[in-house]
Amino acid sequence: MLQVNAQLPLIDRGVQVEGMWFFPLYGDTSNYVYLPYEAALATTEDNMPQFSYMRYMMNSTKESTSASSIQDADGGAILNFLVLYKTPEEKIANAETTIRKRLKNDSINVRGPIVLDRGRYSLVSSIVAGDSVIQQKQLLSTGNAPVLENTRVALSFGLTPHTSKILTANFKMNTPDISLVFDVEFSGLTEDYDAELEIDWTEVKKHQGFNAGGSVYFVSADVKIAFDELFKNQAIKLTVNGNNPNMEALLNTVYDKLLTVMFQPVEPEQLPAQAQNDLIGALAESLGPNGILGSKNTTGFGLNVGYQLKEMKSSGKSTLRFKGRSTVQRHHFITFNIGNLHRQYGENKTIFRDVAIDGAFQQRAILVGIDGELEKEFEKILNSVTVILNKDHLNGDKTTRNIIITNNFVKDKTKSPSLVYGYHSDTTNWLLYKHRAVWQFRGGASYETEWKEQDASMINLYTPFKRKTIELEGDMQTLIDQGIRALSVQIQYPFFSQTKQERITMRTDEPLREKYFEITQPIDQEEIDFTITYITTSGEKITRTGKDKIGIIFLDEISFGNE
Repeated sequence: MLQVNAQLPLIDRGVQVEGMWFFPLYGDTSNYVYLPYEAALATTEDNMPQFSYMRYMMNSTKESTSASSIQDADGGAILNFLVLYKTPEEKIANAETTIRKRLKNDSINVRGPIVLDRGRYSLVSSIVAGDSVIQQKQLLSTGNAPVLENTRVALSFGLTPHTSKILTANFKMNTPDISLVFDVEFSGLTEDYDAELEIDWTEVKKHQGFNAGGSVYFVSADVKIAFDELFKNQAIKLTVNGNNPNMEALLNTVYDKLLTVMFQPVEPEQLPAQAQNDLIGALAESLGPNGILGSKNTTGFGLNVGYQLKEMKSSGKSTLRFKGRSTVQRHHFITFNIGNLHRQYGENKTIFRDVAIDGAFQQRAILVGIDGELEKEFEKILNSVTVILNKDHLNGDKTTRNIIITNNFVKDKTKSPSLVYGYHSDTTNWLLYKHRAVWQFRGGASYETEWKEQDASMINLYTPFKRKTIELEGDMQTLIDQGIRALSVQIQYPFFSQTKQERITMRTDEPLREKYFEITQPIDQEEIDFTITYITTSGEKITRTGKDKIGIIFLDEISFGNE
């Protein structure tokens, strides 16, 4: 089926059929779009799973301290598999029939999948994660996932001999201890609300969880609890005008806005080591004991990211208005277990294999895992990404490899980018190497990462920048009453080696709903500078400047007068 790009779904009118979610399109409610249904191992053209588990043994070069003639050999295992999410065509057809009968409307048509904004995945296992005596559920890997159905996520891990023995036995069980959770984000339009949200920043600052500022990382369930408590303590007040709307849907919209104002999403792999460990532990707990969604409510929030407090106002009050329909983001979760492959393919040497290898004839291929959002960024802002690998061998040799990733390369799903180095008498530390990436952007800006040393069998290529929406808020009637006829908002922000500027000019009688900036910032940048020029009915210009970190510029909270 083709994807639908032109229209947004009505996010509060979703129906669940055949275990799937379907949403009508704004302006054409007889046409529906759907969310992906399931995750599965990718397969080859001959329907074989794209999975391999190879245990290898190498003669040890270490001097034995045991009197026994039987000694442990060096070695381990390499686990590779590709996962995707999809929706069977027959399930879509059955659901379409059911929706028509339920709504008594034969003109209803399921047009295709929802256009996803972004995706994340988390791989959970207690076996692959380590060699501890007491195995605990751990978040082994997390990263960006594709936003298109049937696009593969490649996962690759190097395992120790001890871990490989446990995993081999576990593969023979009905439900092996390797689970994956996809978290996909999509946009839609809310119902036509008329409400006001008042935030008392003095009371918000008193909340116990917010005292530590930006040094604490939250998971989605904790953020939801904090918002509930702020409502209970009257630090946040919601006033609904007119007829009572769907309160659950309205609260989801309100929480979405509060999340934008108070928090920024944090991807664990971008954090320093200690903060990364803390957040990964919290995310693993939120996934539940079986690597799937636990009992905590994560509605409206991302599951595979953390949240960090923004720098908030310390006093005063702000009013956010919900007037008419607004565009909001929602999250959908898809869980996957690797399944009992061993029962069907245990004797297939292309799937499960034990080998003894001689180091002199080895070479190592390091896969390059491409960020699920990278394809979209090539369409918008990227020219190329060069990944460079550097391996220092024990005999003094040096191997340098690089691969240039372009838009055409990313679109070609038949290619699996990799960098290869050989064995040069590397009796120790053969798995260790260094890598870096050079990002080239349209317009001439560039960014080079630092060298990173690792022994993993995959280089995960993450975008060093983030998309951000800067919204304009305020009571325009207040400006009109003060004699303001029009205004111009200019923002300025750093983008690696460049500084970018954008401007919105508008009349005060225009609605604010469609007025916002959509910018791209480096991961470590939050702040933007803004200048607002107010134009009075007499033609006078009044200019104010400021800085913003929360993603909202309040137009009516700025007192007038030149600085």
